[in-house]
Amino acid sequence: MKLGNRLQSIVSMIEKGSTVVDIGTDHAYLPIYLINEGLAERVIATEVLPGPFERARENIEKSGLENFINLRMGSGFKPIKPREGDIAVVAGMGGTTIAKIIDESKEIADSFKKLILQPMQNQAKLREYLLTTGYQIIDENVAIEDNRFYEIIVAKKGIFKAFDEIDVLVGPVLRNKKTSVISEYINHRIEIIQKIIQRLKATDSKTGKAALEEHRKQMEALKEVIK
Repeated sequence: MKLGNRLQSIVSMIEKGSTVVDIGTDHAYLPIYLINEGLAERVIATEVLPGPFERARENIEKSGLENFINLRMGSGFKPIKPREGDIAVVAGMGGTTIAKIIDESKEIADSFKKLILQPMQNQAKLREYLLTTGYQIIDENVAIEDNRFYEIIVAKKGIFKAFDEIDVLVGPVLRNKKTSVISEYINHRIEIIQKIIQRLKATDSKTGKAALEEHRKQMEALKEVIK
């Protein structure tokens, strides 16, 4: 089995020999890959929807990995007990949804050595949640797959640290990484905001002017990162 760049980037952040919990496993591609490649000793996979749950079960059985991948039905971390795993992966959901999943099961989420999070949107809202509720962002990366960028955030329970707007908008780790993919991603975000600013310049409403100012601040913060 070959994984795409998004999941492969997540795999690169998992220490070999870990027990991994995959929240919202969908087709169970990640757990199957981790076991087949000898990267995880055991995986617990969860899924809340009956359709994806059955697809995951079928794929696990076809791979002959029922003794190594424990599939459970349930929402978020609710099917998991504290300290059942070393690393939790929550990928392919919105940032606000991921924040809600963590917030609903704080005791369980806090028990992992680290959380690998891959929000599809609302990345800044997820970072703000993490940074204001006692989590440290210890690593970040960007993957590109099928002409789309994906942010990956690694967090763990820690002490509160001061943060600024760039930490929320870009990320406390990502802002200091100077890879070609990250630079391309930041420039891509700047281009999108520039287009939004051009559209907002035509509005004369109070709300439109406030949105224009907010996007100008965001663009300046992004330009600061790529200096």
